[in-house]
Amino acid sequence: MNKYLAVFKINWENALVYRLNFSLWRVRSVLQLLLVYFIWFSVFQSQQRIFGYDQSSILTYILIAALVRAIVLSSRVMDVANVINEGSVANFFLKPISFIGYYFIRDLSDKLLNISFVIFELALILFLLKPSILIQKNLSILALFLLAVFLGLFLFFIISFIVGLMSFWVENSWGLFFLMYIFLETFGGGIFPIDILPSPYSQIFLIAPFPYLLYFPAKIYLGTLAVPELVKGFFILSFWIIVLYFLMVKLYRAGIRQYSAVGH
Repeated sequence: MNKYLAVFKINWENALVYRLNFSLWRVRSVLQLLLVYFIWFSVFQSQQRIFGYDQSSILTYILIAALVRAIVLSSRVMDVANVINEGSVANFFLKPISFIGYYFIRDLSDKLLNISFVIFELALILFLLKPSILIQKNLSILALFLLAVFLGLFLFFIISFIVGLMSFWVENSWGLFFLMYIFLETFGGGIFPIDILPSPYSQIFLIAPFPYLLYFPAKIYLGTLAVPELVKGFFILSFWIIVLYFLMVKLYRAGIRQYSAVGH
């Protein structure tokens, strides 16, 4: 356990050392949030309700999705591609620490740092813009919201790690990471709620894992999901975590075998 705590501490300190990179990442996140916020704000200047949402609920959704994004989508797993391509992955074969566990702890450190900043950023936005938003007071809903965020954190780590492991077979996996983030923002619910799409399309997207990273937790917070929808959502979320976890482990073992054979 001590070695993982050491990894957590070192990653935290490194993030503070490279303050410019972190600051640019946070500025980008705030600008992205403000862009989406003002687009939806302007939409509701001419009408009171659209796609089943009023201005208060859609702005709440956007702000909560931004909070969830900072927790779930912040990740250091993209470094996996560099480690594999450079050959330094072999160092982990000699260390008393799991390669997967190492990056998961780094992820947790990165997420905690992002949370501390995004809370300040959202508080500043609320103070300056004073939007009419929903403050969820139902403890049961808040508990389910936190559970969905926690499970979404695991799901995103697994998806990102799988993409990183592709570097065992492809020379450059950055294109795959780029496509992953495009899918996340478009079909994960970061820009708009998935349920504003026509029913056949939204139901298809809700079978995929991406909406359960941003859309599902944000919808839980709004308190608009019925019990059957909650049960179905948590079932699909858990299903993808289990299936993709076993896929991740299988790909990692296959990648290590290939790496060892090539190295030999």
